[in-house]
Amino acid sequence: MKFPPRYECTFVLDDVAAAALIDSASRRMDPPISSDVSDLYYDSETWRRPTKTKAIDKEVFRVRRIDHAWDVFLEQQRRDKQTTKLRRTIAPSSELRQLELDGVNKTWEGKWFHKNIVKHGLQRSLQIQFDRIAFNANSIEGPLRLTLDRNVHCRAFSDSVDPVRTPSTPIAMHLVRMKFFVSLPAIFKSLIYEYTLLPQPTSMYRECVLRYPVDQCAAMFQSLSTSDAMLAEPVATDEVATCQFG
Repeated sequence: MKFPPRYECTFVLDDVAAAALIDSASRRMDPPISSDVSDLYYDSETWRRPTKTKAIDKEVFRVRRIDHAWDVFLEQQRRDKQTTKLRRTIAPSSELRQLELDGVNKTWEGKWFHKNIVKHGLQRSLQIQFDRIAFNANSIEGPLRLTLDRNVHCRAFSDSVDPVRTPSTPIAMHLVRMKFFVSLPAIFKSLIYEYTLLPQPTSMYRECVLRYPVDQCAAMFQSLSTSDAMLAEPVATDEVATCQFG
């Protein structure tokens, strides 16, 4: 399933601001839905930055499990100048062994995901777990969605290590996303004004990659551990357009 492109405003908040935002959103939107989310990301073997000038999370591939469900989502997320596009396929977790094969099973529903893994030489890289609170509502601007992710933990994935027993690293942040399809809805404008929010061109994956302790995975993060490497990648000026205030 391919979802239509949508705009996103992303914010990184502290504990106090996040709690206040949840309280305010609860009074203006539908009752929130809470869930436990676990994402397994696929990336290059050494997690090096792309040779072309683009963000770490310009295109990501991940396997998402919600509330420890048996079925999982195979997802590809692409970030354009102003929008985010998502492609998703549901698959039983027992079929994930297909992704470990060298050849692509053309009869499998998740073949498109496996094909990209093989084509780009991607491997399981980072596992991220977090709690999500999601608000949904309808407005004259169309359907809208607000999510707040907190209690974020991440760990480097390795085939030689049991990911369940490997200690995870807490990432201190509350990531808020305001998602909409046309122009910024009045509800979001009100929340942004009320709490003086400033959109940031970031994502869960990017924050975890940049904040994960280098000494725990030195080989993988060699290209991310020096200030030269951080400064070598110019910031894409079009990324600030992730929030449309029309």
